[in-house]
Amino acid sequence: MGIPEHKYGVYLLACVCGLVDVTCFVGLNGVFSAMMTGNILMFTIALAEGHPIELGLKYVRALGGFTIGIIIAARVMKACGSGNRSRKAFWLVWLLIGAAMALTFWGTPETHPTLRDMLVNLLSMAMGAMTTIVRVHGVQDFATSLLTGTYTSLIAESPLAASKSDRWIRRLTSILLFIVSGAIGGYLAKIDPAWSLGLAFIVMSLAMVIFNKSAQALDTSTL
Repeated sequence: MGIPEHKYGVYLLACVCGLVDVTCFVGLNGVFSAMMTGNILMFTIALAEGHPIELGLKYVRALGGFTIGIIIAARVMKACGSGNRSRKAFWLVWLLIGAAMALTFWGTPETHPTLRDMLVNLLSMAMGAMTTIVRVHGVQDFATSLLTGTYTSLIAESPLAASKSDRWIRRLTSILLFIVSGAIGGYLAKIDPAWSLGLAFIVMSLAMVIFNKSAQALDTSTL
């Protein structure tokens, strides 16, 4: 997936990731949907406190959903074919976020633990799928679920570290978008997770429009 054709769509993916991950943490019982390092860390704390089931099961559930998302996305990409056609796998992310949004309008996660668990599973699957698709296409320097790596590259290849890179704008912009979208998502999730997931679904839909238009342009240029 070439950066020039898709950079605006990938910037939107950073926003989607910020919205979804913060929604899970703020509105769905303190679980991360994208940052698996955070979930594993929290699970180790639950182990240390002697409550792996009572306090740690929700983090394992999120990790399981993320894993399933990776597997499904990888298989969908192979089924779609190589090159531009494999980008169709982003529709899987769109579908999973849409399903989670629909469930929040159907019920209230705060009072329905089973619904809350379903939402965590769906959103973790969506983020696992997104991470896989971005990774396979070799997209670098964008803060989706790999925020730590993007931040590390920003600082390591800067004058502060006696280095220089022309990618600093891309890295810094994606990090700022993640922060801003996360702040907005956190505010909305406190009111109602349906609002923050609704916004995430809208942003993901806009990203899909960009990806599809770019794919059509590439297909036309190869005729």
